[in-house]
Amino acid sequence: MPKKKPATMKDLADLKNQNQSQSSGQSQNAIDETTPTTPAQSQSTTPTDQININQPTQTTSTTEQPTSSGNADANTHSANAQTSNAISSKEQELLQEIETLKAKNLRLLADIQNLLRQNQIDIERAKKTLKTEIALAMVDFVTSMHLAFTYLPDNLDDKTRNFIRQLQLSLESSIKNLQSLNIELLIPKVGEPFNSEYMNAVNTPTDEASNLPTIKSVVTVGLKVDGQLVKPAQVLL
Repeated sequence: MPKKKPATMKDLADLKNQNQSQSSGQSQNAIDETTPTTPAQSQSTTPTDQININQPTQTTSTTEQPTSSGNADANTHSANAQTSNAISSKEQELLQEIETLKAKNLRLLADIQNLLRQNQIDIERAKKTLKTEIALAMVDFVTSMHLAFTYLPDNLDDKTRNFIRQLQLSLESSIKNLQSLNIELLIPKVGEPFNSEYMNAVNTPTDEASNLPTIKSVVTVGLKVDGQLVKPAQVLL
């Protein structure tokens, strides 16, 4: 059996270096074993950090929504106010235009009423004028007939008397028809007192002692139209 050589200082140094190398390798392995856990931890903490970072951002957006809603409400209120002012101004213009049209309508209605009233007055005046002209044309005829009937002779036969009687009836009927039109023929009778309201004496009474002169004869008949004296009766006293 070979004999071992005594260990020298060199051998002891190599053994020491070898042990240090092994120790260093084991330490490196221990470090390598612990190193993978560090990324896991960093990965596990990264979402947390991201959540913590994102949370303020979400809060900020949440706080910004009321501000945006408030601005929208303010804009809506301003638009509504402008619309209301425009409508109110338009209403005022329409009301003013309505009042103007009412005033014009009232003036037009007053003008129409005045025109109708004036037309009615003109129509009544024309009717009265026409009626007066017709009545005046009848006065001469009635006067002639009245005088003719006054101076009838007494010695008339029956046929002549009947004829004259029919003429008198026709004259009386015509006079009544004229009265229905508010045309009154004033025919004084002989012997009745003089009335200055609708008579006109063509002579002066010869009997001065007489206080109430009487009618001796009728010269012309008088005429009233619508109650107004148009022509007085001419009489002899």
